Amino acid sequence: MDSITKNSFAKINLFLEIRGKRSDGYHDIESLYQEISFADEIAMRRTQSEYSVLRCNNTRLPFGKRNLCIKACDMLREAAGWEGTVEISLIKKVPLGSGLGGGSSNAANVIAGLNDLYSLGLDKAAMADIGLDVGSDVPFFIYGGTAIGRGRGEVITPLPRLPKPLWLVLVKPRKISVSTGSAYQWVSAHHGDRVLDDAELEKKLAAGDMQYLLDLVYNAFEPVIMKKYPILENYKRDLQEAGCLRVGMSGSGSTFFGLCENEAAARAAASVFEGREDLSLAGAFHTI
Repeated sequence: MDSITKNSFAKINLFLEIRGKRSDGYHDIESLYQEISFADEIAMRRTQSEYSVLRCNNTRLPFGKRNLCIKACDMLREAAGWEGTVEISLIKKVPLGSGLGGGSSNAANVIAGLNDLYSLGLDKAAMADIGLDVGSDVPFFIYGGTAIGRGRGEVITPLPRLPKPLWLVLVKPRKISVSTGSAYQWVSAHHGDRVLDDAELEKKLAAGDMQYLLDLVYNAFEPVIMKKYPILENYKRDLQEAGCLRVGMSGSGSTFFGLCENEAAARAAASVFEGREDLSLAGAFHTI
């Protein structure tokens, strides 16, 4: 096999609590990650070049060693002794600074893709360890699906997938992108005490208890980000008025998701946002 192509799925955080800042400068969190159908496309091809290279349709993406895909290659080489080089072609659809984990997903798919392409034999735990050196959300994307993340986000507890997909609408304001590093600085005084009950969550997910998930939606970043960017309140209200059952912010923003009763409701709600020039993302998607 000389090449491999993968969908690099985004995520939302159905729940995100911040426990506080640690002595190493990171923050302890507790999050319910959910992979969704919105995705970039990433292809990797073996080359005989001296260096791995990245080609992307988005010129705003950092290139060279600042890029998470290239960093993933470097970490894989260092940890697993991989000696190849690849050309990575990335079709970017997930907006930068959106809170949807696009860059982390790309890095995870590079690690998993190269593991397959070069038959490295790494299991998910080993790939997640390598991914942690790239970014805190990368381990989740190695596992995908639905999972609890603790620690920096790297202590992953996989959960049952929902019996049927949960439909949602995403909207991201065009002019607001939030740096994760800045967001954590703004919440440095937050020491939250909300917790997830693993056993109850597993039971409710397996049963497809939608009301439980609606009641669970929470993001410790949201009030802080909303204070910094008061206009975000308008987008949250727009989703509510479009018929979404519950609206939350993903990651450190600035994307909001609105959970819907079914596909028809999600597509109807998404249609309200069609053609809006103030949005860089608006659409109906589902959990995977």
